[in-house]
Amino acid sequence: MSKRIRNACFIAVMIVAFTIPASAQNIVKKSPNLAEVTIVGMGTDKDEAIRDAMRKAVERAAGTFIYSQSQTKDFTLIRDTILTRSAGFIQSHTIISAKESEDGLWNVKIKAVVSIKGIEDTWGVVKNLLQRTGRPKIMVFISERINNSKQDDSTVQTRIENLLLTSGFLLVNREQIKAIQKKDLESAVADDNLAKMQAVAKQFGAQLFISGSTSAIAGSTREVYGVAMNRYGADGDIRCYRSDTAQLLASQNATAYSADRTPRVAAKKALTTLGEKLGPKVQLDILRFWQDALEGRGELILEVEGLSFKQYLQLKKSLKNVKAVKDVTGNYSNGIAKCSIQSDVRAEILAERIVETIENLEITDVSQNVIKGKFTE
Repeated sequence: MSKRIRNACFIAVMIVAFTIPASAQNIVKKSPNLAEVTIVGMGTDKDEAIRDAMRKAVERAAGTFIYSQSQTKDFTLIRDTILTRSAGFIQSHTIISAKESEDGLWNVKIKAVVSIKGIEDTWGVVKNLLQRTGRPKIMVFISERINNSKQDDSTVQTRIENLLLTSGFLLVNREQIKAIQKKDLESAVADDNLAKMQAVAKQFGAQLFISGSTSAIAGSTREVYGVAMNRYGADGDIRCYRSDTAQLLASQNATAYSADRTPRVAAKKALTTLGEKLGPKVQLDILRFWQDALEGRGELILEVEGLSFKQYLQLKKSLKNVKAVKDVTGNYSNGIAKCSIQSDVRAEILAERIVETIENLEITDVSQNVIKGKFTE
């Protein structure tokens, strides 16, 4: 082989090596079902960095399968929902290194063994359930103030809305909320009136609603290279609830700081940073809940009217004998029983099993998380 040919072959090999994606170089197939992935995750603390690494490992290991699904309906919502449960697809992992940087962020490198089949099977389950139940609708209303002056548009709300839209959720258009409803929501947020916020969310058919308040307050002014810089601090508290039961799903708070020559720009920068901190956390909490809801895990409410206290006690005992019911708690008032049921099946399936087990109970309505019924003679 001539020197020219050897050089050409060497160049060709190097081109191939450098054009293979870095992701492929970090994956070792252990079997048709298992892949070993070496990956780096980042986070504000070590645990968050490990979770980020696990999510990336799952996405990397099942990259070919996930890419093949990219043109399917609701792809983004299914993908993001599944990635929130990344740890469930990892059979084992080893921490190779963990280091905190000067800016306080953690970098953790792990080697993880990922079940590709588990991801594919779960994808099919979530896809079928989502087709059956439809995409969830969410109402977001966050009040915002700069130096105690109410703002018409919330910077943090916009950030959260954009993240949820990117994940594939449906949103109540803020322009659809009428002036009187906005006043109701503003007073509800100020008074922490959960029932009033819940009522407005139901009017728009939202399964979930997010509320809270954020503010930016002027701090000290500093001179930097002869230029006066206005420093602002921002803080916020955000909560997410189920509209039908008012169950709290997420509660997040954070602070942020920024500076600029113009006071309003400094305030907006601080609020933008605040949104970048709060938004992903709220999004993650909602995605975790949504997979639980799709797969039937979590709390279901059974409301039954027209029964005596004695019948209520018997109802609670009978519910514990229903297949897939793990625990039951409840309260009774004015002939109406409200039972909180911990179950691993969806409301529709549970309702079917309840009527098969309990005589004289007629189911009158079944929503995603609430079953309503009445006792008959």
